[in-house]
Amino acid sequence: MRHIPELLDDADQRSSAPIEPNANPFGDIPRPIWTAFLSAWAVLFGLFVLFFATDGPAALAVLTACFFAFMILGLPAALGAQSQYPSRAWPRTIKTRTGSLPTGAAAAQILLIPVAAVIGLIAFIILAL
Repeated sequence: MRHIPELLDDADQRSSAPIEPNANPFGDIPRPIWTAFLSAWAVLFGLFVLFFATDGPAALAVLTACFFAFMILGLPAALGAQSQYPSRAWPRTIKTRTGSLPTGAAAAQILLIPVAAVIGLIAFIILAL
């Protein structure tokens, strides 16, 4: 293999800035959006437990699904809680891989599925009663 000294310093050729060792993995999105996201999922699975765990087999199925949701959503929450980052102002735009996005539009995209699922489940529960 041939030694090419100009390839040793490739910092200027990187597509993005290097990640800090103690960086917050979800620091680009404001904390209230993530709190609302996790809260909406908690409400959804809380409604499942309250209204659908009526007998033994149903309770086992619902609680198993709740534990899976806790594992899936608990890992990002724990990673975000462990990182040290300073408080900063609410950004006007969020930079994504495909370009900038207004914070409101990002919040709408992040919260759409869990909030719509909660609304749909509440409608289903009202119709079932």
